[in-house]
Amino acid sequence: MRLMVKNIQVSYEQHLAVDGVSLSVAAGQLAVIVGPNGCGKSTLLRSIARLQKPKNGQILVDGQNVWQLSPRKAAHAIALLPQSPIAPEGISVTDLVRYGRHPHQGLFRQWSARDEEVVNAALLSTNTHDLAQRTLERLSGGQRQRCWLAMILAQEAPLVLLDEPISMLDLGHQVEVLSLVKALTQTGVTVVMVLHDLIAAARYADVLIAMKDGKIIANGPPREIVSTELVHTLYGVHADILQAPSDGSPVIVPAARPSPSPHVNASKKNVSKQGTH
Repeated sequence: MRLMVKNIQVSYEQHLAVDGVSLSVAAGQLAVIVGPNGCGKSTLLRSIARLQKPKNGQILVDGQNVWQLSPRKAAHAIALLPQSPIAPEGISVTDLVRYGRHPHQGLFRQWSARDEEVVNAALLSTNTHDLAQRTLERLSGGQRQRCWLAMILAQEAPLVLLDEPISMLDLGHQVEVLSLVKALTQTGVTVVMVLHDLIAAARYADVLIAMKDGKIIANGPPREIVSTELVHTLYGVHADILQAPSDGSPVIVPAARPSPSPHVNASKKNVSKQGTH
């Protein structure tokens, strides 16, 4: 499913959070939105997910304005995993994943063998089938995130939106989740993801979307747009850009900021001591 965002503006009261943003993501691509805190990343994702309506502009999926779709049709087209999803207490992994089939249910469409098949496939593809009968709160962070992704897979939406899916995960679980997301795009699903980790974004993204102050300041394949200038503009730090030996993707190595000189503190102490005589 192709996503097109055309010159949207999104406001919270008097604050313009997203200002004139346009972008295009082709079917089967992994697009990653990066930028400093408060730059509008999550707001942009919420607008695509129909949770925050733009004051201007259009958001199109396969040529259809998402804000003109019925909630049911929108749920068939778009799946969102927010940054801190909440599940009912005591819910099992299987029941959580079954929630993903909710858009496919209705008065004349009850649970079917097809639904069960999709749920089992989602559990297998996320390697959570052995956790199916366990409750969500008893799992590790990485296991829980894989279960949430299984629920998203069960929804069978061609456009998947993920807001910080690797936050609070250790490096091993980050790689596990990002590899799973990348594999999802290879089935033709389009993924738009918000990440704080620029290094991970540059490694996994097909398209990198860099935002600052509500605007897109760079947009394209990571190898083409990641530079020392971009890193400094986004985060105010200097960095070296290297190439990963395995695939040539950009590796960002931030320069260490010098610590305050201990001689300054020592001289201050001497001055204060002299002043007490």
